[in-house]
Parts: sequence; C-alpha cells; structure tokens
Amino acid sequence: MSHTIVLPQSLLNRLNKFTAGTRATPASIVKQAVKDRLDYEEWLLAEVDAGMADVDAGRVHTADEVKKMLGVKNVKKR
Repeated sequence: MSHTIVLPQSLLNRLNKFTAGTRATPASIVKQAVKDRLDYEEWLLAEVDAGMADVDAGRVHTADEVKKMLGVKNVKKR
C-alpha cells in the first residue's frame, strides 16, 4: 500500500540535500521518521496511562514527601 504526502518545498529540499550524500532514499528517511514518531507517541500514551492509573490507585506523593525522599532542604521561593 502506498500513499502520497505533500511536504513543504523547504522540507523536501532539506530531505533531498541530506540523502544526496548517503545511500538512504528520501522515502526511507520519511518511513523511518514516521515509525520513530509513532513509536514515541505510543510509548508516551502508555506512560501517561500508567501514571494516571497510579493516581487513580492513590499511588501519589506530595511535593514535601518527594523533597524528603530526595533529601532536598527547603528552598526559599523567589
């Protein structure tokens, strides 16, 4: 299955310039970029869901508790 995407000319110029000196094709760079971004977005959503599950389960700490765990002394506010 193939699709066509429209890129701004400035981005296309950068892509062509980058791939000119490599064995990579513009299509391979775009495919990898899309895959990497989707991998990141899926990971991020899973982490947010896990964090929200912790909140829902009451697994949270106040700022003072975190400071105490980290051994942070009280810092004056500006």
